[in-house]
Amino acid sequence: MSSDPPVAHRTIAVIGATGYQGGGVVRALLKATSDSGPWLVRAISQNPSSPKAQRLLAENQTPDERLTIVAANVYDVASLHGAFAGAHGVFAITHDSHPTKVIAEDQDMLHEIEAGRNMVFAAKACGVKHFVFSTLPDMVKATGGRFTKIHHMNNKYAIETIARKELNGYTGIIPADGIVRFCPPVPGHQVTQWTDPAHDVGVFAEKVYFISKGIFALGVEETRGKIYLALSQPIRSEDIAKIFTRVTGQPSIYYPISLEEYGDFAASMIGPGFKEDIMQMMEWVATAPQNKICYGSMDPDDRSAEELGVKASTFEEWLRRSWWKGPEEAYQKK
Repeated sequence: MSSDPPVAHRTIAVIGATGYQGGGVVRALLKATSDSGPWLVRAISQNPSSPKAQRLLAENQTPDERLTIVAANVYDVASLHGAFAGAHGVFAITHDSHPTKVIAEDQDMLHEIEAGRNMVFAAKACGVKHFVFSTLPDMVKATGGRFTKIHHMNNKYAIETIARKELNGYTGIIPADGIVRFCPPVPGHQVTQWTDPAHDVGVFAEKVYFISKGIFALGVEETRGKIYLALSQPIRSEDIAKIFTRVTGQPSIYYPISLEEYGDFAASMIGPGFKEDIMQMMEWVATAPQNKICYGSMDPDDRSAEELGVKASTFEEWLRRSWWKGPEEAYQKK
């Protein structure tokens, strides 16, 4: 009789597997092992037949076929039950934009909380032991009530609150919000923090290297209720352009635009309901206290790197890894 542990003890379901963060988690899990052996990874996709899902499978499948693609939609509770059934852990993420609806100004992007609630209760119903969520801070509290409409951050905090209440095995991970920008409405001297969501979140969730622990490998008993920051050391906004030029040889400048321009651009990408949200966020980022980290919400005594044996990528490390040389050549390697 085999002494191997049940498959359920080694299965992690990954929401958003074809995106930056979820894809990073999939790749990191497949390269790592748990105490029970290699992880089985269940990549969740709305459409497993899509080119992105099939590319994920083709590029990351292991010889022993530990990667599977499963259909589910975060707005469909029944499909989540099917996707989470028998899984030991879940990596969960929500998105600001709705896949089919344009977000109106009076809706405040509440669809994101609906998606988060669905995942939490599906995980609870399926007996998932470890629920790891890509969260963000409570910005109402962080800003002292000054900004109340940074919904894309506050919604994730609301989901975290639900998860903490309903689940015994919750762990949070906070990445930077978004990808590289050279023209945010932020003074050049203001500091910010960097992460590569396609790499760092996966590394923190399950570190590739055996000397490091990783959230899933460290286990629910050690990480229950904690939040880990997948954020680099603070960097001045204006230094981003300088580092970009030094590493790539491509001329660049740091040229802040107005809040209104930034809000209009964001709204054109996601919907009118996002304009006030992103404007309030960027206004806070421009004035957040420099003696705090994580969007000005925490004192600088984070122990994520110490506990997990990992640290987030610097902007320079990301450039050298991705060979990114500007919008026209994004993510194209030499």
